[in-house]
Amino acid sequence: MVSLLAVLPATAAAQKDVFADAFVALHSALPGTYGDEGAQIEAEFARMTAALAEWERSAAAAEAALKKRSATPGEFALHYVEQLQLESALKAIGSAIADEPNRPSLYLYQGQLLEAVRRPADARAAFAKARQLDPDDPLAAYFVATRSFNDSRSDLEPFVATLLAASGRRRAIPERPFANLALLRDLSSTSPAFSPAAYVAAFTAFREGRFRDALEQFRTTIARDPLIADPAARSLSLKIGVAALRARNGAEAIAQLEATVKSSPESSESRRVLGNAYRAIGKLPESIAQFELAVRLRPDDERARIALASTLSEAGKLEDAERELQNTIRTLPDSGAARWELATLLDKQNRGTEAIRVLEGAVPLPVVAGRTHLLFRVADLAHAYLRDVERVIAMMAQMVEIVPNESGGHKDLGLAYYRAGHENEAVVELVMATLLGHEDGELFGALGEIHLNAGRLDQAAAALFRAVALDPTRAQARYVLARTLQRLGRSDEAKEQLAAFEKLRVKAHDEQLKKFTKDNEPDAQAPR
Repeated sequence: MVSLLAVLPATAAAQKDVFADAFVALHSALPGTYGDEGAQIEAEFARMTAALAEWERSAAAAEAALKKRSATPGEFALHYVEQLQLESALKAIGSAIADEPNRPSLYLYQGQLLEAVRRPADARAAFAKARQLDPDDPLAAYFVATRSFNDSRSDLEPFVATLLAASGRRRAIPERPFANLALLRDLSSTSPAFSPAAYVAAFTAFREGRFRDALEQFRTTIARDPLIADPAARSLSLKIGVAALRARNGAEAIAQLEATVKSSPESSESRRVLGNAYRAIGKLPESIAQFELAVRLRPDDERARIALASTLSEAGKLEDAERELQNTIRTLPDSGAARWELATLLDKQNRGTEAIRVLEGAVPLPVVAGRTHLLFRVADLAHAYLRDVERVIAMMAQMVEIVPNESGGHKDLGLAYYRAGHENEAVVELVMATLLGHEDGELFGALGEIHLNAGRLDQAAAALFRAVALDPTRAQARYVLARTLQRLGRSDEAKEQLAAFEKLRVKAHDEQLKKFTKDNEPDAQAPR
């Protein structure tokens, strides 16, 4: 299927990119950091609207061109996927399967599409059919195995055997074997790109690919957004004040923004923008006072609430900041930003268990990019504070679903299974990581130990030799390798590895002792 991408028209894809770029720019303006972003929001929304219309026109023209030259069902399927018309893609892939019912890759693609439209049972049937047609296909084995991890009746050994056999073959799978069915790359954002609470309906429709519905929701919400609807936001004094703030002319910014507040005392937006200016010049008490007034004037102003909480935290008033964030979540339960800020605040106070609960409440919210960062944060806290390996696995499994072509995610999930004692599940993910090109000592060390426990001695030795070659300082891998070689009857090699392990152990002990001694030395300047 992937090879057909080269024959598809590029115009519609280009228009899709314009639409996505406009959305990203719109989202970047929504926090209203300075207070003059209303014009940018309106401009980017207009660009989104025009881009979607052009995308739809180009997509229709591309579809007509495919029909004119009697393209194959597979080409139609990939065209519809490129346009994110997944139901149409499913119909086309069904036609492709009717033409070539014994082609396993078609069923694998069909299964991924079915999962994307939330038909998991049908997806599993498609993956099982691919596995039936080609029992040696590692991708089919991976899909069937991972979709049955939670089934206690499932025997994973045959799937493990298929993946292990594939790991010894060169180019056993395509370079990026998993279908890309998202408009935006999740890893394009370095933190969760939450929807503002007021825009959740629009972001939800966007995430689900209902772009026309999303535009209608954006249009309605933008019209009542304080950045646009508050008359003070369009006043000349506010614009001059924000321009001065952007130019780092604090005195001029304060003078102009105080004038705005004086002329519009009931404007929550003028208060919020003045609060931003006071904060920028380090006048935190004055900033807090303005943010409090903004919240009082408009309790649903998420921007003012988040700004108030973060300024309170900056001023060292952590209890007040926490209370304000809790109030924000109660008032605006869809505020992912408030949950993220509160979790960060709680973690800084070593209250990780509470932070986990707060962040788990953010997981169902629409995040158009950076969701993997949210999930990883939950997993990291669950590991650090609770040692809850099953919760870690649940979060990391969702991460792999979002970015399945990223080898590091498979490795992290595999190691989580390994630490939880789920060794077959661990092998499936760790081997997939290697098939995707990931190699490091930690991965092969874990694989080697699993192979040893399962009695696969030759494979254990091969993995462990690879581990110590990639990382000669990995003491545990050398110890397990020594045990493996001993069981293989290779006593001399086992002794060499055991000696290397002992050197590393002694070195680590000495370094720990030196660190302990240094950390506990009396301060030479302290009174005795």
